[in-house]
Amino acid sequence: MHLDDILPGWLLGTLEPEERRAAERHLAVCGECRADAERLRPAVDALGVSVVPVAPPSGGLARLMGVMEGPERLARFAEPVATLFDVTRERAVALLASLGGPEAWLPGPVSGVELAPVEPGPGRVGMMAAFVRLRPGARYPRHTHLGREWNLVLEGGLREQDGREVWPGEALDKAEGSSHDFTALMGPACIAATVLDGVVEFESEPSPAP
Repeated sequence: MHLDDILPGWLLGTLEPEERRAAERHLAVCGECRADAERLRPAVDALGVSVVPVAPPSGGLARLMGVMEGPERLARFAEPVATLFDVTRERAVALLASLGGPEAWLPGPVSGVELAPVEPGPGRVGMMAAFVRLRPGARYPRHTHLGREWNLVLEGGLREQDGREVWPGEALDKAEGSSHDFTALMGPACIAATVLDGVVEFESEPSPAP
């Protein structure tokens, strides 16, 4: 059982104390609802600026989800994406907006993973830059970084093999020589901006993307 219609109320702070405590207990163990909360937070924050908090009407989750379905849902990450790719903020906004079209995505190196390549700025010349999208539950197999890698999660979430979870707005940086694997959490697809200085070496041959 998920939070559904009471999730907007939790984000707005309009729940009764017992309901709020129950929602927080549920969010502590439910990755899908945490992903929904992160996806809805920008819309709820925007509503809170101009609207006096009231109990959300029935179907509030569905309506708020509709607000956040468009490509503008990622625009809040324009500044960190611009820094990561070493491009202007205007270029970052355009790149984020382009992710809404299916033509932006190419098959990735493993099944369930897609890439949207990016031409980085002068500070990242010679590095591989891209947006990466993983379907919920997709696993990126264990690999070793022969060079540094910087990642910023924009939507959804992922879990590394040691149990660490990375959520929207959080960075995942890997040092040269480090090894790991990770799985996209259930909920919305995991989208991350990534820059790789070098290559990766898989421990076994990955399953190709369909």
